[in-house]
Amino acid sequence: MIKVSRWLHVVRKVSSPRLRLICFPYAGGGIRTYLPWAEALPADVELVAVQPPGRGAFLDTPAFNEMNALVSALYHHILPLLDRPYVLFGHSLGSRVAFELLVQLQRQQQALPELFIASGSNSPDAIRTKNKTFHLPDAEFIAELARMNGTPQEVLANAELMSLLLPLLRSDFEIAETYRYTGTSKFNCPIYILGGVADQDVPVAKLADWGAFFTGKAQVQTFADGHFFIESQQADVVAWLKPVLQGQLGTVPA
Repeated sequence: MIKVSRWLHVVRKVSSPRLRLICFPYAGGGIRTYLPWAEALPADVELVAVQPPGRGAFLDTPAFNEMNALVSALYHHILPLLDRPYVLFGHSLGSRVAFELLVQLQRQQQALPELFIASGSNSPDAIRTKNKTFHLPDAEFIAELARMNGTPQEVLANAELMSLLLPLLRSDFEIAETYRYTGTSKFNCPIYILGGVADQDVPVAKLADWGAFFTGKAQVQTFADGHFFIESQQADVVAWLKPVLQGQLGTVPA
């Protein structure tokens, strides 16, 4: 039984899951991305979405703006989920948060996931070449959000709503734009890397760089569209994910 926590939202509850899929949001995102996945996954898979402070039911709590502080706080909420075999899935910033959690889990000699899935993200050691945006004036920052095409135009145009969202977005972007892994850890678990063929920020040719941190071969899967293919190509992503998870169920105890 998962202990109630505002950090975690059980999207699909299973009484005795054989596998737990733990999903991490992209910058500015939340559990909404993963809600439609619930009924499409194998019956024995429980789906849990991580909900860090600053969004959803956690809107009244300031968002973290530093990776180590975020993962250190998250770690204690994740531990109760590790009583079953599990898979980590993150998109964009969520991939790197999941990776840093993986670093912490290995350091503390906790069970590693059956599978790690990084989606829409450069490898954690990638050097950022673009200018930082999290500190820009509101108008310029919102223009950057519009360029990325991950926030609906009606939201960007709603001044009252944006005044609520900007602190979260700035904090998430600060983590995304200042984080870089400089360690040498390697992880003995399979890895898939998902990418959008038209993603201008995460080139398909660079996706396999994630493999440097895993003992097995990194497997790359691409989807149509750009950085937010996880939203625009949701049906295709879930159609790919379902048999992958079904394959993992074949390797864990019944």
